[in-house]
Amino acid sequence: MAATPLGLPPVILSLVTPGYYRDEMQRLWKVVSLRFIPDHPSHEWPRACISVRLWQVGECCLKSSSPFSSTLTCLPMRWYKHPLEMYCGTDQMYWIMVAHGQICGIEQLDIKLGTTMGDGSSFGP
Repeated sequence: MAATPLGLPPVILSLVTPGYYRDEMQRLWKVVSLRFIPDHPSHEWPRACISVRLWQVGECCLKSSSPFSSTLTCLPMRWYKHPLEMYCGTDQMYWIMVAHGQICGIEQLDIKLGTTMGDGSSFGP
């Protein structure tokens, strides 16, 4: 069986339920990895660097709860794709697209927290 060709990354990801987002094509995306990485030992704010991995999954996966449901409140309700491989979240933060590809036939999107919109600082650690 041939692999499905990889299309463009989602343009909009909207929260369906904690841990699940739906894109503009009505495809379901599940948060499968959520990592909090301090960008400096003196920083106590856990949003210093958040790395999120989403997999495009079937509707049957929506019935299972996410293993990260207690920590998902740090993620925005919606992400909008911007030029330069970035997403803008409803949390007023920029999220950098680190990777978009297929792993074992599963479409995967990796994004990482960048910086606040309009603050003029450089992007992410």
